[in-house]
Amino acid sequence: MRGADYQNHENGRGNDFVVGLLCGTAVGTAVGLLLATKTGAELRGQLAEGAERLRQRVGDTYNRASDAVGQAVDKGRDAVRQGRQTFEDVKTDFRSDAQERRTDATHSTY
Repeated sequence: MRGADYQNHENGRGNDFVVGLLCGTAVGTAVGLLLATKTGAELRGQLAEGAERLRQRVGDTYNRASDAVGQAVDKGRDAVRQGRQTFEDVKTDFRSDAQERRTDATHSTY
């Protein structure tokens, strides 16, 4: 497996783990609350609190993932920009060297 493929494979496993963790938390909370001996109002209140905590966790996870992707995109753009600049520099140097050689060759033949 090549480096980029391995990294994508590993990132996918991490995402699957987070999704599984969040789903497991939600199901576990719901089952635990449903099996508890509480009044309907208390149960609804706890379910609402659990749902809010889950929503916050999902939002935090999404924000962290979004930030990480944004940083990776920025690094990629910088690398492309730097590669283009290096290519232009080499191309300019090559043209200058070629022009100097033509000038030297022209002067040496006379």
